[in-house]
Amino acid sequence: MGAFARKPMDRFEWERIIRRLRIPAKDKYLALMLATYAESDGSRVFPGVDRLALVMCTGTATVKRQLATLRDLGLVERVKQGNRHAGLADEYRLTIPLNLSDFPMLTPEEQARSGDQ
Repeated sequence: MGAFARKPMDRFEWERIIRRLRIPAKDKYLALMLATYAESDGSRVFPGVDRLALVMCTGTATVKRQLATLRDLGLVERVKQGNRHAGLADEYRLTIPLNLSDFPMLTPEEQARSGDQ
């Protein structure tokens, strides 16, 4: 996974999509937390792993795993690698994969699709 087309997404539209996605709660929580650090166009997301772990009340290893999952799903893109020795965090951009329709999702009204539980 991860090597597929994605497109940048405005923060507020991205949040609406994340709310509808049927992904594990821990991944959804990190995704929505990342959005709180984004510019309105979905760019310049760089809170850092340590800060995310602190505000989410979890460990850095958990945040790193969840960030990898979001990257693999195509929901974020790392646009600039940080430098932990200089105290610089990775910078991300909110994205959606072009194959989003292949993902399990709620309806646009945030209702279960027929046959879903």
